[in-house]
Amino acid sequence: MSHRKLVLWLTLVVLSFAIGVHAEDRANCSNATLHGSYGFRATGELFAAVARFTFDGKGGFTATFFGRTPGNPFGPVQFTGTYSVSQDCIVTDSWGPPLNSTHVSVIVDGGKGYFILNSTPSSADGDTVNSGEARRQ
Repeated sequence: MSHRKLVLWLTLVVLSFAIGVHAEDRANCSNATLHGSYGFRATGELFAAVARFTFDGKGGFTATFFGRTPGNPFGPVQFTGTYSVSQDCIVTDSWGPPLNSTHVSVIVDGGKGYFILNSTPSSADGDTVNSGEARRQ
């Protein structure tokens, strides 16, 4: 292979990778990205939980939640909530009564899972950091 053809071939290969990587950077999520049932687990300071969330793909969900704090296991707690997914796969949600909390999440693996962080405002004295993840069942 001539030097000129080799350089041209290598240039095309590099450009192909660059275009592919750039396309991967452009997420294309919506509320429909979260649909179906997800197994969920979360932990925090003196807190652990597992749950099953079922997303409708339109901005609503139902959940069955089990938790534990020192000396106080609780659940099942059933509640509904709402969520909104941005095009870049960031989720904001609101859990209804009796938990009444808000969260921010990042969808991963094309909607097969998400990482979640509690974002409910609290006082410094009563604050704990709770985070978790979920996977599609």
